[in-house]
Amino acid sequence: MGYLLYLMGASGVGKDSLLRALREREPGWPVAHRYITRSSDPSENCVSLSAAEFAWRREAGLFSLHWQAHGLDYGIGREVEGWLGHSELVICNGSRQHLAQARRHFGARLLPLLVEVDAATLRQRLLQRGRESTEQIEARLARQAGEPLDAGLLRHDNSDALAESAERLHQRLRGWLAEARAEREETA
Repeated sequence: MGYLLYLMGASGVGKDSLLRALREREPGWPVAHRYITRSSDPSENCVSLSAAEFAWRREAGLFSLHWQAHGLDYGIGREVEGWLGHSELVICNGSRQHLAQARRHFGARLLPLLVEVDAATLRQRLLQRGRESTEQIEARLARQAGEPLDAGLLRHDNSDALAESAERLHQRLRGWLAEARAEREETA
């Protein structure tokens, strides 16, 4: 049984960068792309769909998870469930607001991880990305500061340089998987 590493975090914390870095370090950990109803940035691991295409896939049951945020539809395809049978770890870019849905669907196979950065770094990254106005960024930062978070989440600080942060996360995940394997062997 594999685990689904469900990366969450505010827009701009570097989830997509971490996904790419983990993919380079561990090719045996597949990274699920998200289906989304907007044009995707080349740095994202997304498949852009029209609203009609997304609705058709949702109605056909082709998503393990799907949600709406910021006026857009997001989905994680059913292919991840097959991958979980062949890999110790499958990685996806999830949603903090829809963690409960992911927990219901994947149960003990879900490994939720909150990616965080300090506020100054987040502001700088959002400004560099250029998708939102300064006012929108400040409103986003104010909303994020007021959001309550589940105390039981694993957390990863991604404020450092990407190479350092990705290596720390990679080693942490390898250690966690080794512990999980050992526990399974003890109970088998």
